[in-house]
Order: sequence, then C-alpha cells, then structure tokens
Amino acid sequence: MDTDDFSDESYAIIVQAARVSDTLKAELGAMSSRYSNEEDWLHGAVKHLRGIQAHPHDYVDLWSLDEFEGVTPSKIRELATRLLNQIPEILATPLEKRGHRKW
Repeated sequence: MDTDDFSDESYAIIVQAARVSDTLKAELGAMSSRYSNEEDWLHGAVKHLRGIQAHPHDYVDLWSLDEFEGVTPSKIRELATRLLNQIPEILATPLEKRGHRKW
C-alpha cells in the first residue's frame, strides 16, 4: 500500500509525526509498503508506537534523535502516546466514512 492511498485520518498520523521527528515520519511512511491495506498499517503503527512508548530512551538512542532532531525521550513518548490515542477512533470509523484527499 502507498501512503497516497491513505484516508485523511491515517495520513494525519504521519503528518503529526513529522512535526516532531522526521525519522518517525519516514518509518511510518515506509511501513505502508509492508501492508496491503490501511487497517493493517494502523495495527502495525500501533505495535511500533507501543514499542516507542515503552522504550523511548532506546528509540532516541538508536536514531540519535537528541543530537540530530533535538527530540528527547519524553518528547517521543508523548508523541507516541498522542498518536496511539487517535488510532482506535480511526479504526472504529468505517473506511468509506473516512476522509480522502483529492490530489
């Protein structure tokens, strides 16, 4: 699946990530190629974000986010939590009722 095919709500997850971390934005975007549909990608994003939420120091250290992006463990945990809180509502909305960008 390509992120161009995402609903507005799912694409907003990537946009919000980009406001804090280019690395997380790139990871979430690249993950889309591993999934055949948006629902599966959202479940994959939950798994990835839960890992970041549980181990923010490891994530920051892995990518040197503090040095290259000025992102601290508390900032990345806060972002992961915020995004995780949005995903259940997206999943609860039928795909046909989610917004779709007009290119």
